[in-house]
Amino acid sequence: MKRKPEHVTAAAFIAVLAVCLAMALSGGVRRLLGDRTVDIYLYHPGEEGVTWLSVVDWFQDTCEILCTDELPGRVKLKEANAAMNRAMGKWIFEGTEMVRLNNGYLAQVAVVDYEKVSPEKGVIAFRDFVEEELGVPYLYIQAPCKLCQEDPQLPVEEMDNFNEQTTMLHSKLREAGVDVLDLRQSLHEDGLDHYGCFYITDHHWTAPAGLWAARVMVEELNGRYGLGMDSGRLAEEKFTQRVWEDVFLGSLGRKASLGAVQPEDFVLPVPLEPVHVTMTRYGAEITGGFEVLYDEEAITPENYYEGSSYGALLRGDCGYLKVENLDAPDGPVVAVLRESFAGAPGPYLSMAAGELHLLDARYYDGSVREKLAEIQPDVVVSLLNVECYVHTYFNEVH
Repeated sequence: MKRKPEHVTAAAFIAVLAVCLAMALSGGVRRLLGDRTVDIYLYHPGEEGVTWLSVVDWFQDTCEILCTDELPGRVKLKEANAAMNRAMGKWIFEGTEMVRLNNGYLAQVAVVDYEKVSPEKGVIAFRDFVEEELGVPYLYIQAPCKLCQEDPQLPVEEMDNFNEQTTMLHSKLREAGVDVLDLRQSLHEDGLDHYGCFYITDHHWTAPAGLWAARVMVEELNGRYGLGMDSGRLAEEKFTQRVWEDVFLGSLGRKASLGAVQPEDFVLPVPLEPVHVTMTRYGAEITGGFEVLYDEEAITPENYYEGSSYGALLRGDCGYLKVENLDAPDGPVVAVLRESFAGAPGPYLSMAAGELHLLDARYYDGSVREKLAEIQPDVVVSLLNVECYVHTYFNEVH
């Protein structure tokens, strides 16, 4: 009789577990962990002799001691466990806030209560600073999250409420006179597939979605404040798609492991016309073409579990970086209060501005407000995704 796939997977998992345990008991792990483990994982019956409970306790204690990053075969064991769980149809990943959605995408879920923490207060205070002290307009731009507010695809309802809470936040901001651009709505108005704008194995949106978002933001800033940004440079027909096949395993995929998901293609829209920019990052200047705005070597990591193709955009998270558009030196100066979602639209925003300044309050060591006063921008925007804890983020903006 032909064996069922889940039986084969379970057998493979048990075999890997047996190999790892054999290596541990034979001293293979002892050499890695040092003398501190000597005798720790050997079973010593108590005065009562060998008992079932003492054996179970010993096994649990030994597993806790040995299951470190140095455990031989740890990754294969994790992958075998993930494959077995997938074969069993499990959609939740123990020990994480991650689930497999009904459409197969991985997502992290959480619940927040904005009524208790009032994140609008921090946003309003920052708006007041920008408009009253800097004398320039401020726009609160809402990047979407992985879960579509119209079609969340959750295996169980009410596992996540960030979209609902964000809509409530927007209502309070608008009541206080804060300008808001909700890209969740723009995405559907433009007929885009919400989930198609995100990676299957990561919580971030894709670089093509970033190009779209940059175009929408530029048009909105021009329409609201007459900035005169060069939106024509961001027309879709002015880009070609560079594709790196099967190179990307996102942060959620790394948690789930290759036993549950497969690597994805990484697609980067690259302008057909020459681009000339200077990026200043951690005090170091790099001048060149569009390739300055991403780290090509990071797109193809040597190890799926240690690298991230998304981190190639703008060369990774950074407390502060500046991009000077040498093709339009007299263009408007745009300052963006950002987090990691700015990585996708950032390279394209820089092509439409004269200068683009990106500040991440999570990593910036100095005063964000003092830096903005030094920059003297023509406009300030914040670009935060739905699942960014807004109240916590704006606590860092001083």
